[in-house]
Amino acid sequence: MRVRTQLAIALCALAGFTAALLIAIYYFGAREILFRQIRSEVLSIAATGASRIDPASHERLQKSGDESLPEYVAIQRTLREIRDANRRDDVHVRFVYTMRPTADGRWVYVADAEPDGADHSAIGTPVEFNGEPLHLDQPYAEKEFSKDEFGIWLSANAPIRDASGKPVALLGVDIAASEVVSELARLLWAGVAATAVAIAAGIGAGWLIARWFTAPLEQIGTAVRRIGEGQLETRLELRRDDEFGALASAVNDMGVALRERDLLKATVVRYMSHDLAEQILANRELPTLKGARKQVTVLIVDIRNFTAMSAALAPEEIVAFLNQFFTRMIDAIFTHRGTLDKFLGDGCLAIFGAPLDDPEHDRMAVLAAQDMLEAAHELSAELEEKHGVPLRVGIGLHAGDAIVGNIGSEQRMEYTAIGETVNIASRIESLNKEFSTEFLASESVVRGAGAEFSFREIATVVPRGASSPLKIFTLAD
Repeated sequence: MRVRTQLAIALCALAGFTAALLIAIYYFGAREILFRQIRSEVLSIAATGASRIDPASHERLQKSGDESLPEYVAIQRTLREIRDANRRDDVHVRFVYTMRPTADGRWVYVADAEPDGADHSAIGTPVEFNGEPLHLDQPYAEKEFSKDEFGIWLSANAPIRDASGKPVALLGVDIAASEVVSELARLLWAGVAATAVAIAAGIGAGWLIARWFTAPLEQIGTAVRRIGEGQLETRLELRRDDEFGALASAVNDMGVALRERDLLKATVVRYMSHDLAEQILANRELPTLKGARKQVTVLIVDIRNFTAMSAALAPEEIVAFLNQFFTRMIDAIFTHRGTLDKFLGDGCLAIFGAPLDDPEHDRMAVLAAQDMLEAAHELSAELEEKHGVPLRVGIGLHAGDAIVGNIGSEQRMEYTAIGETVNIASRIESLNKEFSTEFLASESVVRGAGAEFSFREIATVVPRGASSPLKIFTLAD
């Protein structure tokens, strides 16, 4: 099948699908909104009507002969007033009646707004229903329209309460919804007709667009085929200021470039390093994953009182706070040319000096740490004001050799640093708790950072995993 035909079919299908989707969204949305409105209306009618029924008079109606009592006449008159007041075009109340439960768990009719006849339910007539069980304790409306041989209905009921507030009976309201559902059906068929028109229009428009779209592709395809056959002098005269023009120009450039293999190599070199280009052209395969030993500064930041914070904050508050915390920490890392290595639960690890060499990696790491401390103090003030819990962080820095590179598998890998330098940085960070500090750096970082910063020596320690004692420092201010 030609591309022109495929494109025309695709455009047609897209037009039809879009129209059908919009109609479906509109129809089901309108149906849901209308149903909720009607359900709310019938529930309101039932609840309001139930409050107008005298429970004492209602309790006196126990058998069929009681329909001649003044109490029945008064209640029936009230039910008719409720029914007639709510017979409108949008909400048509058909039946209003009362029910009560019997000792054996059944329900019977008591009062009915309808006069004697086929639609009238006498006192004691059993209630027959196929829906959910009746609720005596609270107002309730059906969750879906119900259908029988007489039409489509939506029913609701509300409790009639005695003087003590105890529910003793229900007032039921049935709404005739056939006209509403018919109107929705008319809307749906109108949508179907609109979809058919959209598909018909899409067929014509799709064919014209496909013809306009594929004409230059056919010219380009012909030119590429000739170049592939060795006619390298082939040129496209396609003067357009769009992607087709750009593609035609690229084909013309390709025809010229293919005359010499060295020009192809020069073209490849423009997009990657010379060594990597030579390797790909020579081996015709992707280079293997490799690592490199570099002089780097490793920075680790960690929340020291995360357990206390977790106990004081709700789970969603903890997540929101961590997102805010990591945003500020990562901003500090990226601002000072660092690389985010990984997240460490409630902390993170960053590398300065990789993947690009940076002679100021020590200084950049200290500047990033200063920004982190400033951000942590601001966040701590906010946290303590809102939740009464401060934020305590610990930052550890160490500079030295590390192996950096993409480590993992062909399916999943990450750029990271490994080695003694990383381990020692982690040990130094953990010493913040012992020395009640927020920032600790090794002597190698202090030497590399320069005189710009004022450090104060804390102690000489032998971190686990280190081969010799280390002096550790904190910021003097």
